[in-house]
Formats: sequence, structure tokens, C-alpha cells
Amino acid sequence: MTTETQSMIELQTRDAAIEEIVARLGVRAERGRRFAELTSLKVGGAIDWVLSPATEEEAAAVVAELERAQIPWRVLGAGSNVLADDAEHHYVVVSMREVKGVMRFEGERVTVSAGYSLPRLCIEAARRGLAGIEGLGGIPGTVGGALWMNAGAYGHEIGTVVETVRVARGGKVVDVPGSEVKWDYRHTSFQEGELLLGATLHLRPDEPAHIITRMAEVKRKRMDSQPHGARSAGCFFKNPPGTSLSTGKLIDELGMKGQQRGGATVSPVHANFIVTEGEDARAADALALAEEIRERIRRERGVELEYEVEIWRSNEQAATTDGQSETQSARTETENEQHNESKDVQEETRC
Repeated sequence: MTTETQSMIELQTRDAAIEEIVARLGVRAERGRRFAELTSLKVGGAIDWVLSPATEEEAAAVVAELERAQIPWRVLGAGSNVLADDAEHHYVVVSMREVKGVMRFEGERVTVSAGYSLPRLCIEAARRGLAGIEGLGGIPGTVGGALWMNAGAYGHEIGTVVETVRVARGGKVVDVPGSEVKWDYRHTSFQEGELLLGATLHLRPDEPAHIITRMAEVKRKRMDSQPHGARSAGCFFKNPPGTSLSTGKLIDELGMKGQQRGGATVSPVHANFIVTEGEDARAADALALAEEIRERIRRERGVELEYEVEIWRSNEQAATTDGQSETQSARTETENEQHNESKDVQEETRC
């Protein structure tokens, strides 16, 4: 039996198992989707299966069944921080877009599911006179993605207001106190294989008009400094830890704004944004351009850039992250402490 034939038989066996799980749990399943349809960069190859649970309980049950059957899976939120390559991806994508639930406000607390829009959450909190997340209002992702990577902007990080996180464990929805999670710069202590289902945030009271004014100022800054309307995944690289350096400024100083590789371009507006253009744009274009940036920064500035965008490669074992949002890169305690010392500067310079 050839290797190709063996692989085909294994995929057929896997597909039969997935079909049984889908039928038993009543989960919506799709085939023939592409990452180009599901991510903000609008590039990326075919996906074997996309499963879309409708509730937190359903999502927890789905991943438990996939793990029991030893079927590789990844979880995808809004797809606003993912670059998936152009090849075929032979694993299951668990889409959390439909896991929105009903957002509940009780005093200074709000309970929300992972698939809920982060900008919408910020707007609803502001209307109710609850502050603490208004700086996150322009991040085009889901609550689950924000939790996974400890999303932050303009002086706010979601980890600072998390009271509890709901996580899928053993097919059940489990509450984890926010105090037990390590919230670092665009990184948390959640491990691959953990599916974040939602959270309860503890915000602080303020005048709605004051909060909305601050949100408008943040929006103005974003509009002035970032490429809006373009196909991007936000800041492509993290700021170098332990320094006050801005990655965007480093790339700009190399004269790389506007540089192109196929259908990918370093944004002329902000050098740490890579945008894709045209029907023929490919993930390979964006990745080649990103690697060229990393090599030049390494060679000319002695700085090793880390991706903030999550890179999904078809030939790698599927990890169970989305990014709900971000590939987890190890960071030493010293690096974390150094970064915390410089975070105020980096919030001003952004990425």
C-alpha cells in the first residue's frame, strides 16, 4: 500500500468519525471553505472541515469529542490575527463566531461569550457607564481572541479587568479565576489545547459621555496612524521586549514602507502592517515579505522580531489555538519584567 493510499484511508476514517460527531451533537459543519474567506488578510488555503458550535456548552462538547477521537483541531475567532498558508489544511477548524450568547450586565460586571465582537462589547459597556476597556474598542476581533492574547491598546489590557474566564475542560464549561491566569504582553498562561469560551469582566463606573469621548479620541488616533479599509491582520510583529523600541519605527527607518512582494505590501501608512491586495494575493507573499523584514531588522539592527500575527502552516501538527488568537511564544521571567518596565512607552508608540 502506498503512502498516498494510506493517507487517503486515514482521512476517510477521520471524516466518518467527524460526520458521526456532527450528527450526534447537531453542530453545523461545512466543507470546502478557505482561509481566504475566514480571515481579514483574505488569503490562505482550503480547510477540510469547519465546525460552528452555537453555544459555549456545544463548543466544549465538540472539542472533547474531537480530542477523544484524536482528531487535530484549531479554533478560529474573527480571523483578524491569523495568516494561514496557501496549501490544504487537513484538520478541523472550530469556528467560535456563532458562540455569542447573551451579554449580561450586572452592576459593574459583564458576562460575555467568546464569539462576541470586542468593539461591540466596548460600545455597550460605555453606554452603561462602565470603563476599563475603551482603549480596546478599535481591535477588530472577538472576546475569545482578546482573552487568549491579552489584547491591549492605549493604556488598557483586557487581563486587568477579567474576573473569571470560562474554559472547556473534559467537555464541560469550567470557570477559572482571572487571578490564576498570567497576563503578559500579548501572551497569557493558557496552554495549547485549552478552548476559551467566555469571561466575566469587572469594570469601573464612569460617566458615559467621558468614556465615549475617550473612545472617540482613540478612534481618531487609529484613523491617523493605521491603514483602515485595507486587508490586514493588525500589527504584524510585537514590539521588541525589554526595550522602548517601536517595531513600526524600526521598519520605517529601513525605508521599507510601500515595499511589495506579489500581492503583499508594507503599508505606507504604518510600517508594521502588511496588507494584501488583489484577487491573486497569496499567503506566501505576505510571509515572504514578513521574513524579509525580520532578516533585515536582525542583520541591520540586531533585533529578533516576534510575530504578533499567528502563522498557521498546513504541514505542522494542528495546535488548538486561534488564535483564539496568537501562537504562544515562550518568554522568560526576566523578559516579562523588562517589558513591563517599558510598556508605558510602547503604549504610546504602539507597534
